[in-house]
Amino acid sequence: MILYELEYFKSKEFEKSDLSIRTCDSLQGGLRFTRKIIEDRSENSYKILYTEHFGSAGAQFSIEFGERIKVTINKLISNSKHVLYVNLVEPLLRFLFISRGFILLHSACLDKNGSGLLVSAPPDTGKTTTVLKSVKKGFSFLSDDMTIIRLPNEAMCFPKPMTISSHTFKTAVSVSTRDTERSLRLRSLVHSKTGRAFMHKLAKLNVPIFTINTIGQSIVRPPKYSINSILQDAKVKKDTKIDNLYFLKREGNEFIQLDTSAALDLAVENSDDAFIFPPYAELLKYISINGKTAFELLEEEKKLLNSFLSEISCYMVKSEKRAWFNMISESIEKKA
Repeated sequence: MILYELEYFKSKEFEKSDLSIRTCDSLQGGLRFTRKIIEDRSENSYKILYTEHFGSAGAQFSIEFGERIKVTINKLISNSKHVLYVNLVEPLLRFLFISRGFILLHSACLDKNGSGLLVSAPPDTGKTTTVLKSVKKGFSFLSDDMTIIRLPNEAMCFPKPMTISSHTFKTAVSVSTRDTERSLRLRSLVHSKTGRAFMHKLAKLNVPIFTINTIGQSIVRPPKYSINSILQDAKVKKDTKIDNLYFLKREGNEFIQLDTSAALDLAVENSDDAFIFPPYAELLKYISINGKTAFELLEEEKKLLNSFLSEISCYMVKSEKRAWFNMISESIEKKA
């Protein structure tokens, strides 16, 4: 199973993997009136099955929790590897990272002259736009959406493809060193902020949302582009030491230093927002890794985050005109 979001970590096959994924023709479960998770628990194993209204004709997967997490998907889900990664694999990775003492933080990561910085914001605020402008001006790139954090303040590269949605399209075309405008325009319009908001509302209804999402994104692939496909000469850095974290907000025109407590609340809120789409909420009460529940692991993540944030400087950057790049650059220049 090839997941392009994890291509950077590609390696030779090894025996003791933490997570495996396989495809089968279909899983058990017939027609039903709602989405459902079925538990299969015994002394030696713990397994869950996720199924929707159309049974084996819709999206189905199973997860077996043990020393290795074994994910089995049906062929429908395998048709959209993006949906498989974002809606199933990445949430599991979040908890695996916590169990190993790492944080998978919803943030972009850049480096300027050996000093690392994180950019955090709710989805569709302007994080990717800020990243593209920064890399165009010479910042090194580590990640756009998720950053791997190791205490006390190390960030590691996670350069999965960037989502160029409609509100990011203009910036992507203006900074691009490649002829990407035509392909960017169509796919960015389909996968717009409005489109995602509609899907979030639909997910609250009793509909086969995983099936709908899988079919939709199989037909129109999401606008995913690597940093070097937009900026050919972009510098990608393996790791960095984080000195600053900037939270973006589209209002006013202020640059405010935050204490650790306020920064922690924002970091948790932004990360939770990134994992909001189904079946994440349904899965939470069933996840079990190394004998710990998802809720126990989230408490551990919060403690790790608190330790990390206490080692760095955190700021709220407010800008109604989306001038975050200029404000952050000015702040970095003053510190230099």
